[in-house]
Amino acid sequence: MGGISTRRLDGTTMMTTGVDRPARRTRPKDRKQRILETAADLFRGRGYHGVGMSDIAGALGIVPSALYRHYRSKHDLLVAVLDAALVRYEQAVEGVDDWATASGRIAQAALDVQAFDVLWSRDSGNLCPAEYEVLFGRLRGVGRRVAAMIDVGSETGCVPSWTTAWAVFAALDWPGHRPLSVPVADQRRTLASAVDAIVVAGRRDVGRESDTGSTSSADELSARDALAGLRPASRREALLSTAITMFAVRGYQTVSLDDIGDAVGIAGPSVYNHFASKREIVASGVSRAFESLWLTLGQVLRSTSDPRQALDDLLDHYARFAYEHWDLITVCLSHSGILDDAERAVLGRTYLDYVSEWRRLEMECRPELSPDEAQTLVDLALAVVDGVVRIPTLREPGLPADARYLAQAVLDAQITSR
Repeated sequence: MGGISTRRLDGTTMMTTGVDRPARRTRPKDRKQRILETAADLFRGRGYHGVGMSDIAGALGIVPSALYRHYRSKHDLLVAVLDAALVRYEQAVEGVDDWATASGRIAQAALDVQAFDVLWSRDSGNLCPAEYEVLFGRLRGVGRRVAAMIDVGSETGCVPSWTTAWAVFAALDWPGHRPLSVPVADQRRTLASAVDAIVVAGRRDVGRESDTGSTSSADELSARDALAGLRPASRREALLSTAITMFAVRGYQTVSLDDIGDAVGIAGPSVYNHFASKREIVASGVSRAFESLWLTLGQVLRSTSDPRQALDDLLDHYARFAYEHWDLITVCLSHSGILDDAERAVLGRTYLDYVSEWRRLEMECRPELSPDEAQTLVDLALAVVDGVVRIPTLREPGLPADARYLAQAVLDAQITSR
């Protein structure tokens, strides 16, 4: 192989092979941001415990050691993902005192950080207490800013502004659970139109008596809910209902079969006499929820020939069902990711079949809507109900009516062209 002579600084010559060396790969300037976005997507899809640093590195096409130049651990990445999402929300409301200005900004922030609600409700239990308190304090701070904007112009007897604020966030966070059906170019204005309708409705006098709110903490309320009431005599049913509540309150990963068995007075291994795994418990709970919803839907459709009446009746039932079974709603939304591919596919088809009945009724009531617009409004209306019932401090007797009223506002929302 021929060589190429080159001259050294001292005047002597040396021979090189003439073979081109590969160019050294340069580190992307935005690598830290790309790591954050990739981790957020993987955490959302698989759950915090289902993702390793090697998975994140593989998705980025880098070696795991490159991750540690930016983040010391997977735990640090989870904290960073949640922090980045809260920063976007904080920026959206910073220096803004009126909802008309904040609406579009906060809708865009929600579309930018779609993993937040899933991660917060499912994986925030992996934070240490100090981290949780700091992040939760910031989340409540954003909620206070939105509630204060809602208070401006609110009439006496309106829905409590905290309930309306959490309804807004429930709608905003829905795209993190399932993509909006409308085209990407229309998502911001559709989402903003829906939350605007929630705020307008939330400011109106609906004869609501003033509510001082609960003085108990969220943890105290959740613990009380988990232990209240009689249990079924059926051991299987007792295990199912107890486990679902424990998963909702403490998180799927932190609850063991021993914990579930202990809660119903049996040894942990005895749970296997009724369920093959924790995952089967979740699958059974999700199936039970949709069976109940389908039964009621059939009853409603048989009871009237008026689409508006049917939609009203369905919404009324759904609000009461979600309020009474908030733990099942929480597990369906936050922990269904632990199901296997076949089970998730069945869940996805079941959900789409169920809401397609709502969409049909919505389009019969509002023929000006496209199928995608009707689907999106139905998704967001149900998200409002699902969102507010999961907030322990909101769960009081007037909540089902408030949730139904605000969800109805979404179904009636006029999608603006802004």
